[in-house]
Amino acid sequence: MRQMKRLFKASVLLLCCLLLASCAPQKAQENTPVTLTALQYELENQVINFSDMWFYDQLEDETNVHVDFVDVKDADWVTRISLMFASRNYTDMILRGSLDTEEYGVAQHLLVPLDEYLEEHMPNYFERLSATPVGSMIPSSDGNSYYIGFLLSQNITTDGHFFINRSWLDKLNLSVPTTIDELTEVLRAFRDGDPNGNGLKDEIPYQATFDDNNTGIYNVFSAWGIPMNIDYVFIHDDGSIHFAPEEDGFRQGVEWLHLLCREKLLDMACITQGSNLWGAKVNEGTAGYFSYWRLSNTVLPAELAAQFECMLPVAAQGYPARLTRLSDVVEFGASLTVQNKNIPASLRWLDAQMDTETMLVSQNGPMGDMLSLNDDGRYEVVYVPETNELYSIVPVICGQFFAPAEYYERVYVPAPHREEKTRYSKMYDAADVLEKESYRTLTYAMPMTSSESARLLQLHTQLKTAIDRALVDFMTNGVTDESYAAFEQSLKDIGSEEYKAIYQAAYDRYLTRQEVAAQ
Repeated sequence: MRQMKRLFKASVLLLCCLLLASCAPQKAQENTPVTLTALQYELENQVINFSDMWFYDQLEDETNVHVDFVDVKDADWVTRISLMFASRNYTDMILRGSLDTEEYGVAQHLLVPLDEYLEEHMPNYFERLSATPVGSMIPSSDGNSYYIGFLLSQNITTDGHFFINRSWLDKLNLSVPTTIDELTEVLRAFRDGDPNGNGLKDEIPYQATFDDNNTGIYNVFSAWGIPMNIDYVFIHDDGSIHFAPEEDGFRQGVEWLHLLCREKLLDMACITQGSNLWGAKVNEGTAGYFSYWRLSNTVLPAELAAQFECMLPVAAQGYPARLTRLSDVVEFGASLTVQNKNIPASLRWLDAQMDTETMLVSQNGPMGDMLSLNDDGRYEVVYVPETNELYSIVPVICGQFFAPAEYYERVYVPAPHREEKTRYSKMYDAADVLEKESYRTLTYAMPMTSSESARLLQLHTQLKTAIDRALVDFMTNGVTDESYAAFEQSLKDIGSEEYKAIYQAAYDRYLTRQEVAAQ
């Protein structure tokens, strides 16, 4: 019996030694400093120094991973990605923005398939990914996952909401408009009634940018039942794919835009101005109406934001208002290129950002100063810096984040400005002014083959050029039967039918897969 006990103790000791020996290389590896390079997406209207940011300094201390960032603005992102891969000199990681994983992963094999690494090297991310159905959006057409997802679920259902200057309405004894005709009359009153009270005729009734759904004129077409978006396609209630510029009502929309330009109700500079100039003009106190993400914690100072209130989209006679809908989709978070020689360290660095507290700090700022843990165990914001100062401390949406709705609600109390956005979204949803199914199903949820992606990109580039050129012409010079017929024919000549057909085929495949998965 003693002999058996001695053998048992010796066996346990040997097993412990073997376990310690196997762990030692991993611990030593994690303690060895690693330097990585990363192509980092940067917002167009923010100046962000990722290499000298408090958040990444703290992350380096925690992980022993140093990252040399190459910052790229939004407008240059796609071009820089293309040039980097063409040069055959890749950064180790690609962070945020967007990436054609079908092209660079499936077709060219320049990205690392990540599935086999996630459970071991990204436990935080892997656990949440496995618990949400939206993770099914990530695999490419070959079944491999070439990127880490970015998911921020916070009950937001649309992009730009419409805002009107309530103080101007009150001064001119006007009501919030509900139809396109009422809105036109309100804008005329804003132009002529000196509502800002400075004795000058400097009011710009409608202030906008051009080709987007936040501050852009694309939202105008919602009055004619068209959920216009940057990809121009949307899902009709019957499941068919529609092309927005060919919809009934699109012509009435561009005719209304021309009326606004002719009568100086819309700032003609919207054709060329970006969000920075738009914000500067709105802050001059001369704007009466615009669409925007929200009012607080934006470029608007608090005293100006207080003059505005959110209003529902107006509708033209005979049409239901239909604005684009946002839905929970997995965006691009990060990819590793095949030249990455430190895959475990890279994934460890990415997963460290998925730790609950670290992830919430990345969005809201440091614990104590800006974020705290309340009595019920949820994190909540205690201070939000003005004028987007937060981006000098933490990466916000330029960092890594993966929070499915149930998990997010369990760990986080939304900041007031996020609750403001959610409130507007619920208001629009309740009023039934949003498309039924989000167009983002077409652009995020459905894997495309590399040939489909390439063809869509080619067609989109040509279609966008034709649409933008026509919009500028119509807004500036007006619309005739001949000019509009020529516009419609140009879209068909480019391939609008093929464009719709590719999306329709991919959507049909997507629905079939959903049905099979449900069974």
